[in-house]
Amino acid sequence: MKLTKLSAVPEADAQFGVSVMHEDNPDLNIRPAAVADAAAIIDLHFAAVHQTARSFYPPEVLDGWSTQPDEARYDQIRRAVEKGEELFVVAEDASGVIGFGSIVPTLQELRAVYVHPRAERRGVGSAILRCLEQLALDRGVLQLQMDASINAEAFYRRAGYEIIERGVHPLRSGHDMACVKMKKRLIQEIDHPHSRPAV
Repeated sequence: MKLTKLSAVPEADAQFGVSVMHEDNPDLNIRPAAVADAAAIIDLHFAAVHQTARSFYPPEVLDGWSTQPDEARYDQIRRAVEKGEELFVVAEDASGVIGFGSIVPTLQELRAVYVHPRAERRGVGSAILRCLEQLALDRGVLQLQMDASINAEAFYRRAGYEIIERGVHPLRSGHDMACVKMKKRLIQEIDHPHSRPAV
């Protein structure tokens, strides 16, 4: 995998972050999300939650975590992308968007990394995470924290995230979702560049 500076991307803020391309898969690219990606992001989120996490959470938690895609959810993401406080990236190949992720630099928060079930175990999630960590470093953020879903705990641990505590994440539906509070010091990526986890 190689990191290269972003070129101009229509409808996206191309001034943040890096573009990630796999040397062994030139069709895979990670770029800043555009407003036009909103529907793909929400549809992918719904598929990932309801397929990948269904053996870890009861149906009422899955439904509260990711409700059925509709225009209101699409608009929510469009507004978030336009506002720019939460930085979104999408991973795409010849079939379209197969993953996305986001960070909120002002909160030192890793907000999301999701991969479509059809693209699992191809290094897409790791590539997205690397890109988000680079975005954070570019903004002067030296640590990221998050509430990870229990199904994603192993993924983040392999990437160097440490468990702070186990807890719950309140959902808008009123249900509590079991989660793992995790963090990672990104300065280590600068001090020991060869210690990065393999994709």
